[in-house]
Amino acid sequence: MLGTFYPKPFKQKTVEFKTKKDGLSSDKVNCICPNPLIIGTDNGLNIVGESGNVTYYDCGNISCIYKHKNPLIYFASGNKIFLLNNSQIKLIGECDGDIKAIDGDERIFAVTEDKIFEIKEDSIEFFYDNWRCAQGLSVAGDKLREFAKDSVMVFPGKRKHWRCIIHRHSDMPDFIINKIKIDPATGFLYIATDKGLYIYDDHTGWYGHDKLSVLPEEEIFDIDIDQNGRIALASECGVIVIKDGKAKYLPATRYVPCEKVNCVKLDGDKLYCGTDMGVSIITEKEMTLKEKADYFYSIAEKYYKRKGYVVAVDNCKSSPADGETMISDNDGLWTQMYLTSLCLNYAVTKNIEVLKSAKECLDAMLYLTKVSGIKGFTARAVRFEGDKGYNENLDLQIDGGEWHKSPVYDCEWLGETSSDEMTGHYLGFSMYYDLCADEEEKEKIREALCNITDHIIEHSYRLYDCDNLPTTWACWDPAQINGNNMWLWEKGVNSLEILTFLKVAYHVSGNEKYNSEYTRLALDEHYLLNAAAHKKEDGHESHIDDNLAMMCTLTLLRLEKDEKIRSYIYMGLRHHWEYERSERFAMWNLVFGAFINDICDIDTSVKYLEDMPINPFLNKMYNSKRKNLVFDPDSHGWHIAPQLKQPFDIDERSYGTYSSNPFTVNSGNSSRCHSPFTYLLPYWFGRYYGLIGE
Repeated sequence: MLGTFYPKPFKQKTVEFKTKKDGLSSDKVNCICPNPLIIGTDNGLNIVGESGNVTYYDCGNISCIYKHKNPLIYFASGNKIFLLNNSQIKLIGECDGDIKAIDGDERIFAVTEDKIFEIKEDSIEFFYDNWRCAQGLSVAGDKLREFAKDSVMVFPGKRKHWRCIIHRHSDMPDFIINKIKIDPATGFLYIATDKGLYIYDDHTGWYGHDKLSVLPEEEIFDIDIDQNGRIALASECGVIVIKDGKAKYLPATRYVPCEKVNCVKLDGDKLYCGTDMGVSIITEKEMTLKEKADYFYSIAEKYYKRKGYVVAVDNCKSSPADGETMISDNDGLWTQMYLTSLCLNYAVTKNIEVLKSAKECLDAMLYLTKVSGIKGFTARAVRFEGDKGYNENLDLQIDGGEWHKSPVYDCEWLGETSSDEMTGHYLGFSMYYDLCADEEEKEKIREALCNITDHIIEHSYRLYDCDNLPTTWACWDPAQINGNNMWLWEKGVNSLEILTFLKVAYHVSGNEKYNSEYTRLALDEHYLLNAAAHKKEDGHESHIDDNLAMMCTLTLLRLEKDEKIRSYIYMGLRHHWEYERSERFAMWNLVFGAFINDICDIDTSVKYLEDMPINPFLNKMYNSKRKNLVFDPDSHGWHIAPQLKQPFDIDERSYGTYSSNPFTVNSGNSSRCHSPFTYLLPYWFGRYYGLIGE
């Protein structure tokens, strides 16, 4: 194993939204001024207090706000310019045209299409006529620039005179200008256009995406630059932040309420974004991976647990607190993966509260193994009186699921159990057995696992439901796996699964019959070779089997000590990881790194954990307007919808369980919150195996 990576504290993004429901006069936001937060809408000025309360001034459509020196703030509505001074608003002048912008440094200017005016604290004076129909201006030091849609006007010196730069008569590219901003540190002119962001060097150089690849090609509507050189851009596809030489996309709806952003403003660790659907405030707060893990654990215990089962929360409005815990067809798998994270957490920290939580999940999982009344047949999920759907559609097949009354307990259980649940149970039960269990719990786990394994063996390596028919996906029968092309895609993964199940059963019981079957399947039925070739290239379409294979691989390599057998599992793991490496998925990288002494992209894994949104919503994400999309040409060959060659960063896309497709462009469900195990499992796995330090 390679050395330990000790991550530094990082900047965690959080988001707060403000809309008309929160007291704004309108959701259509034209301009923003931070500290104090002042929001200009199409229906007046809004001042947001420290407590979040909003004071509203009915001044009509606010076109621009300029903060001079506290407490002097200027803003415009129509042709009127107002001064806001300590909550007192004063009209200081009217122009003969609508004001497009106010900006300044030592001197403050306001511009209409035809004229430019100078603001003298509480009055305005005509300054000069414009040469073209001006749409805005920028001022920095002694530099004064205006723009029209097709040109830049430069005020060159002490004599009042405009020099105009037009595409037809200069090196300026052909674009429509939406906004300009002088970088006060360099004097360069940043230009927001319909063809992306450009930088003008104030001479003959025009730098767009063709010369500086970091500059976005999407339409830009507003620009702000802070004293550290960070650049925020309001674009047609959310907010874009340029920092450390990289353009970071913050799309709707996780970071802004809709795709088009009208205005942006940087202020320390906050980024304010105005849209036609309200304001978002993106805050960066220093955090460690451990603090993030503690937070996810706390909300999992508080909002995601339903009688020991930990899954997603549905029908949420603002947080998991106002939603309802789901009953899914994979309660066993997802809860066992959460239980595994608790076991690893406890092994590292010896936190008694974590152990108590793990015991609660263990009891829920053991309940699943008994509720059907069929020895060794485990339910997918259970529901109780008062739960959604209780006493409905019993014994009917709906989407492959079958709900039945339990003959053992006062509840209903979901049948048609698949290989997914089995993978989860052998993972979670074995991890709890080794890291947490007392002798009484070990006996319970031993009994449950042996009953399940016996059921599988006795039914020709299938699961048989209460109708005495095999379930659809739980097939490990050599006659089918090796002899029926219908199981071609599952051949390798299901071989890996059953080897894992038999190894776990032997590990907890010492019963030689499991070891004998393990050896027979591995060698006589060549399941070991099947497992070595378990990942079939699939155009990155199926991610369910990726999860099952990785969970089985980590379980099998944790228990199998024979290096000759391990060498075949290594083959399968390496091939699988190298095929999936482009996903930059923390869990797969860490599994690879824990068992194979080779580069495992640990830095990418840590970045993945840092970037994972702390807001658990599966936000509907919109990225289709981005210009830098590169699609995988292989998609067509697999007859699947076009998907990306490389996935977006985890915080730029929607994400759910480990079965979710990371290569999609637009995806998500903004009323659902995913289970926090997606962070907790890779983090604590990395800690336990010494890949990640505290």
